[in-house]
Amino acid sequence: MVENEGRYYEPSRTPPEIASRWEVCDDLAVKLQGKALESSTGKRAHMSKADILEQYLPRLIATRWTSEAEARWIIRRTAEKLGWPVPPSCKEPQTSGPT
Repeated sequence: MVENEGRYYEPSRTPPEIASRWEVCDDLAVKLQGKALESSTGKRAHMSKADILEQYLPRLIATRWTSEAEARWIIRRTAEKLGWPVPPSCKEPQTSGPT
């Protein structure tokens, strides 16, 4: 357990650590937004917007800069910023509600 402002958290889960990860991931989404826009009018103009974003996922995961879950969030965030559809592999699972 890690103490932060009188409260205890699991390691890497304190509010400042979570905020820092969010900032890193959001910064990557901003950078990816520019790359995706460039691709959509360039060499990947023939691809759908979702497919353009989809092809970045394995590359982002391979960098090991983020966890796989964070990489999927980055793609979703990039889609949101661009107003593009979220690729199927990055959509959040739908819950059916209480059973």
